Parts: sequence; C-alpha cells; structure tokens
Amino acid sequence: MRLTVQRWPRRLSVVLLALTMGASECGLFSTDPDASLAMARARWERRGPDDYSITISRSCECLPGMSEPAVVVVRDGVVESRTYVQTGLSVPAEFAHGYPSVDGLFDQIEEGLQAEGNGELSVSYHAVFGYPTRFVFGDPAVDAPVTFASDLTPL
Repeated sequence: MRLTVQRWPRRLSVVLLALTMGASECGLFSTDPDASLAMARARWERRGPDDYSITISRSCECLPGMSEPAVVVVRDGVVESRTYVQTGLSVPAEFAHGYPSVDGLFDQIEEGLQAEGNGELSVSYHAVFGYPTRFVFGDPAVDAPVTFASDLTPL
C-alpha cells in the first residue's frame, strides 16, 4: 500500500509535466506575442508539409476580391495557385498578397508586430501544425480585418 501511495504523486507529476510542456508548445502559457509566433513557426517547420492546400479568407470591409475565400496550393514551399472557392477563378495578381502561403501568414503577423500603432494583436495557431488559423490587428468591432486560415490538407 505504501508503494502505491509513493508512486501516485510521481506519476501525477510526470503527467502534469507532459501536459504543461504540450500546452507551452501550443503557446497557451505565453503572453508574449513574439514568443508565441516563434513557437508556432518552429512547430510549423517541424510538422508542416511542404506540399499542401489551405483556405484563406478575410472578414473586412474591403474590395470583394480581398474578402472572398480562396484555396491556396503550395508545392515545395512555393505558392502554385490561388483560386476563389465560390467561382473557381484565379485570384488576380493585385490581390495575391492577401492569399499567401503559411510562411506568408507568419510574415504578415511578424510585420504587424513590428509596426507601431497597429493596435492589439490576436492570433490563434493550429495545435498540431502551428500555422495561424485566425489573426486580427486592432479591434474587429471597429472593422479591423480578420484573416482566417482553415482546411489545411497535405498534398
């Protein structure tokens, strides 16, 4: 009986340590946006595929071509195509910057962090792959554009 009592706290501490490390890797315990970005990028570099498709959309009062969801296909880390979900048409070159690869999403977040007077930053990262799933600079109630990334599929 005594052996069981002594083992339980050790097992519990191992479980808690594992949960803490996993949560820390997901950025759940970090309040520093730069640290969260670095952890998410590292997770993406370790686990993210080189070839994938991802749906990018924005919620904003912007031109129609900038707020429509589009599928971005990436091969060997390079964007191969950007296609609007509803119409199947290619995203025009002037709107391509709004539909980047995952690395481009990370770059947008980093640029937003470095810009002065950009307001608050809110970012959510995928728990397994680390890519940004939602980010907004400023207050969405005051029409700050919100970018969403979803449906990442390895190719």
